[in-house]
Amino acid sequence: MSSTGTNQPAPECAPLPIQAHSARLQRLFEQEAEFRKETIYFLVVDRFCNGNTDNDGIGKKGLYDPSHSQWGHYWGGDLEGIIARADYLRDLGITAVWLSPLFEQVDDIEHGYGPMHGYWTKDFKRVNPHFVRLGEATSLHACETLRRMIDTLHERGLKIVLDIVCNHSSPELNGSKGVVTDDGAPLANFHYDCNHFYHHYPPITDWEDEFQLLRHEMLGLATFNEGNIDFRNYIKSAIMAWLDLGFDALRIDTLKHMPVWFWQEFVTDIQAHQPSTFLFGEYGFGSPWDPRCVRYANDTGISILDFGLSGAIRSAFSGQEPGGFHRIETVLAMDPVYRRSTELVTFIENHDMPRFLSICPCRADLELATVLLLTLRGVPCLFYGTEQYLACDTCGGDDPYNRPMMASWDLGTRMANLIRRLADLRRSNRALSYGRHNQNYVSEDLYAYTRSYRDNRVVVIVNKGGDTCVDIGSIDLAEGQHRCLLTDRLLAVTQGSLRGLEVPAKGAFVLAVEGAPLRATTVVKFQINGYVTHPGETMAVSGDVPELGGWDPGRAPHLEYINGDAWFAEVGFAASAGKPIRFRFVVLRPGDEPVRENLICRTFLLPASGSVKLDLDWDRLA
Repeated sequence: MSSTGTNQPAPECAPLPIQAHSARLQRLFEQEAEFRKETIYFLVVDRFCNGNTDNDGIGKKGLYDPSHSQWGHYWGGDLEGIIARADYLRDLGITAVWLSPLFEQVDDIEHGYGPMHGYWTKDFKRVNPHFVRLGEATSLHACETLRRMIDTLHERGLKIVLDIVCNHSSPELNGSKGVVTDDGAPLANFHYDCNHFYHHYPPITDWEDEFQLLRHEMLGLATFNEGNIDFRNYIKSAIMAWLDLGFDALRIDTLKHMPVWFWQEFVTDIQAHQPSTFLFGEYGFGSPWDPRCVRYANDTGISILDFGLSGAIRSAFSGQEPGGFHRIETVLAMDPVYRRSTELVTFIENHDMPRFLSICPCRADLELATVLLLTLRGVPCLFYGTEQYLACDTCGGDDPYNRPMMASWDLGTRMANLIRRLADLRRSNRALSYGRHNQNYVSEDLYAYTRSYRDNRVVVIVNKGGDTCVDIGSIDLAEGQHRCLLTDRLLAVTQGSLRGLEVPAKGAFVLAVEGAPLRATTVVKFQINGYVTHPGETMAVSGDVPELGGWDPGRAPHLEYINGDAWFAEVGFAASAGKPIRFRFVVLRPGDEPVRENLICRTFLLPASGSVKLDLDWDRLA
């Protein structure tokens, strides 16, 4: 990047006044990167709602298709449409909106396909003119429509997820490829790459070859050279500018096609700039059995979209692979390979696969799959139109036919009501956001499990088969009658079991007990990974302050087992709020000495108020 030409720091690098610096530090604590209570709604901007018809024909002739029959063209969806439907999203129970990329795209089309999807970026510092008013300025800080959309969603309590693409720009289109500008100023051109912004390798042919994955082209897309510091500075400065406008999280495209070290640097700088940023990425069709996928999930600081669980849920209902609900059981049994399995972003359909109804046309099955999505571990993400049973089965419903135009915003559908109830439950019951998964019953057709955290419980029973009668034991609910949140039916728990439970065909029950949230001046969410405990052992956090037991392991607050080698707890601080604490984790063993981390101590400065999350690894140094 060009120098300022002086020895003085640029204005944005100047030291913050003391008051402003303190305010930024306080935001670090008050706005932690916590997304586990959210319900995300992923919408393709061009296909969600056309709120401003004046801009439909903007750009190169032929890019816009008013008939909605040419699937690679723009169909008119825009930011005004999102503004117009903000109340709909809020009333559906959604808490975070993931928008397909908003960057300015190459304004071209070839073989019937243009960049309506948003993944052929021309300028990372400008808004796609197809999405704003005709003739409106598209530079980030000058785009009034973008500002109104952000304000409108935030006023309704909705977080906003920006979809970003760091791996590539555009493919060959009518003799042009990889042309990128920096807020309108020429920056890079694949065919005249004197600054080495791009790798120049052929398309990927071996998807198991590490070198090809990282440097060769995916589907002919011009692939950025992450070794070029000018490229890295450009892409980071662009994303920071979007975050400064008010975006709350980042979804990262093609995560696996850039090296781990790049993402580590990227996350470091992004979170230094805005600590509250939650990041999740697309490791396409990855699974917990793929060590490379697990490494990206664990070592980059970025959560990933859970393709493994998505495939298991889809197969359980479609029957395309045998096993039914045992397929879900198998995937969840692999959770210990992840450091943060409760932060994986889960889904049952997206823009790169046929919609659920295209592989399994029964609406009741879609409803049951959605019950699973909204109650299993992870951060659930719905694809736009799922609540309206949106689908197009042309060519099996594969891309681009999985992206129909949204035609209805009816909040009275069975699916919309189901989503709203369970999304509300996710916000209020911490068992769904933080809790462990206890499997109560599994067969090919029936799945029952309990999510547990502190005194919060959610029991879920899903039956994709015919009418059945079962006994389900180990139900961690109080004796007596419990009302189902979905059916209003009363179910009786007797001696920790649901005996002779009649479950209707294609039916589901959800029972919930909600405990009081932890209230304290300062709350720290401790998570410790990397120590495999044995039956009877308990993890605790011991420290030098009263709230951590004053180094007495017997008085140290206990953590809750999540899975495998992960333990989690919220701990409240009052007397010690705003002060430094020194602590380490200990494993309490019945009738034996505690096992302590092999370190002097960990040190952390508590915020004066608010909450903060500490995600740590057991110290194994000898």
